[in-house]
Amino acid sequence: MNKDRVRDFFDSISKKYDITNAIISLGLESIWRRQFLRKINSSDSKILDICCGTGTSTYQIWLKAKRARVSGIDFSDGMIGIARSKYRENPNLVFYSRDAGDLDFIDGTFDCITIVFGIRNILEREKALKEFYRVTEHSGRIIILEFNYIEKGFFSHLFKFYLKRIMPFVGGFITGDRQAYRYLTRTIKEFPDPESFKRLMESAGWESVAHLPLTFGICNIFSGSKDFAK
Repeated sequence: MNKDRVRDFFDSISKKYDITNAIISLGLESIWRRQFLRKINSSDSKILDICCGTGTSTYQIWLKAKRARVSGIDFSDGMIGIARSKYRENPNLVFYSRDAGDLDFIDGTFDCITIVFGIRNILEREKALKEFYRVTEHSGRIIILEFNYIEKGFFSHLFKFYLKRIMPFVGGFITGDRQAYRYLTRTIKEFPDPESFKRLMESAGWESVAHLPLTFGICNIFSGSKDFAK
C-alpha cells in the first residue's frame, strides 16, 4: 500500500482514534504503555516521539521526563492537528507534520527516540531506523513499543480471531472506516518477528538491541543504543 493511502486512513480515523484505541485494546494498552514508560529516563532532556498520532504517548513521555522538551512527529495532518489542539498550552510539547523516513533535524539532536505502535506503519523501516540513528546523540537510545503476531499456542487462536473479526468491526463501527482497521490488523500480521526486527535495528546501526515481550508476546518493547564512540 502506498504512503498516501496510509496517510488517508489515519486522517480518516484521527478524530476518534483515542477512544477507539482504549476500547479495542480491552484496557491492555494502558498496561503496555506503563511498561514502556519505565524505559524512559527522567534525565532525558530532548526526546523525539515518532508516529505520535494525537500526542497521547508524547504527553505521557513528558510526564515521565518533565525536564524534557518532547517533539512529536506524524505524517497525518489530521493526527497532528488534534495533538496540537490537545496540548497547545504545554510549551514543552511541540508537534510537526513530518515523514519519519526524512527528518529535517540536524545530526545528534535528541537523546532519546520513542515510537509507540507506529513502526509497523512505516513502509521503509530500515531507512527510517537509520534516520532515527542519525538524529540521536552519541550514547542516546531508541525505545519502541509494537504489536507482534503470535503464531503458536492456544492464545494465538484467540488473538487471530480478535484481529480478524473484533478489531475491524469495533474500530469500523466507532470511526466509520472499517477498511482502515483492516489495514491496521494486516500490518500487525505482516510485521517481522522479534528476532528479525532486532536484526533490522542492528543493520541500521543500533547496538545493545534487546526486546521485552508483554502479555504472551502480543506486544514487544524493543530498545537499542547509539555507541558513544561512533
